[in-house]
Amino acid sequence: MELLAPAGTPEKLRIAYRYGADAAYVGVPGFSLRSSAERVIAPGNAAEIRRIATGRRLYGALNIFAQRRDLERLPEVLAELAEYPIDALIVSDIGLIEPIMRTLPGTELHLSTQANCTNAAAAKIYHSMGFSRIVPSRELDLDEIRAIKDAVPELEIELFAHGAMCMAYSGRCFLSEFTTGRSANRGDCAHTCRWNFSLTEEKRPGEYFPVEQDGRYLSILSSRDLMLYDHIGELAAAGVDAIKIEGRMKSSLYTATTVRAYRTALDALSGSDSVPTASSPGTELDRWRRELLELSHRPYTSGFLFDDPTIHDPALDDTRRGRRLLGVLAARRTIHDDRGGILHAVELQARNNIGRDDTVEVMLPEGEVLTLRGLELLNGEGRPITEAVHGREAYLVPGTELSGRDLTDAILRTTI
Repeated sequence: MELLAPAGTPEKLRIAYRYGADAAYVGVPGFSLRSSAERVIAPGNAAEIRRIATGRRLYGALNIFAQRRDLERLPEVLAELAEYPIDALIVSDIGLIEPIMRTLPGTELHLSTQANCTNAAAAKIYHSMGFSRIVPSRELDLDEIRAIKDAVPELEIELFAHGAMCMAYSGRCFLSEFTTGRSANRGDCAHTCRWNFSLTEEKRPGEYFPVEQDGRYLSILSSRDLMLYDHIGELAAAGVDAIKIEGRMKSSLYTATTVRAYRTALDALSGSDSVPTASSPGTELDRWRRELLELSHRPYTSGFLFDDPTIHDPALDDTRRGRRLLGVLAARRTIHDDRGGILHAVELQARNNIGRDDTVEVMLPEGEVLTLRGLELLNGEGRPITEAVHGREAYLVPGTELSGRDLTDAILRTTI
């Protein structure tokens, strides 16, 4: 089963692959449903992306519902995509199929969940149109997914396995456009469903009644987050070919943690029809399940696939936060200090302030987590500094704990 990861920036793309993703998906500028996460396909990036994606698969999200002005720009966009190692394009609007097949004939077509494919008859038609993979409607249960696979076995099935969910049917929402003029179906969702709402009665204008539960206000339209970590074996048994993590706009810590967790679960599957997690305390599977619980998230649900009643329960307005991203380590450098000596250091790209006396955790791409205390931090001139700050050049001198390890793309984090 393929593990597909989100990548909203070149850094996240690199981290997705380093932490175990088989493939990653990125937004195509102006044509994806996350307009603020379209930073991979950008002027001057093609050579870097080709280098990062060598040996891995890369998919582009081209999944808006297109209007005339979009079709007018499409030839230029497809010509730009030809410079990138795009293996497949994720499409909702069938009007885009012919231009894609004509301009990028070797590129696979994957059907977005936005297209709302709910049955085997529709799946057969999409396959006859040239789609090699579909992401079916997320409202289906596992038996319905299995029925589609049985009816069209040559068509790959991809499912979302983790991340935020839209409150609307298969993500086709008009609430944002109605309230703010920003269309969710064109990549500019204002996340109106996450707002707090009250009830009014037509004969009592101006009187607002809060929706309460146990004395706490709810965002009544706000959906829970999806987590299928405990069900990987069942997905495999149903014929699912790929699982997908949501989150192009989330942090590098989120990308690294979710990818490594699901990589661990997939590697442990080994032909079994179940993946032991919570029932096996102390195992790697259990450890990564707990890591998912420590990520910032709304209450988890297993969604529609397994008839989980919590799918209908709105999420509280707050989220659980157990980890904070501090920074990402890059390549090793030789630094000349202010006394003429030579130090072997690692470039530290700080995302939050990191003090030399802080206790931090280093998460390595292979999954090991180490605790560091008493950090030796340097600036670009090799002088000691008390704090690494976002946007300023900084280096970490590895201690014995990190000696001999490949620290490229290692994540620095702290527990909140």
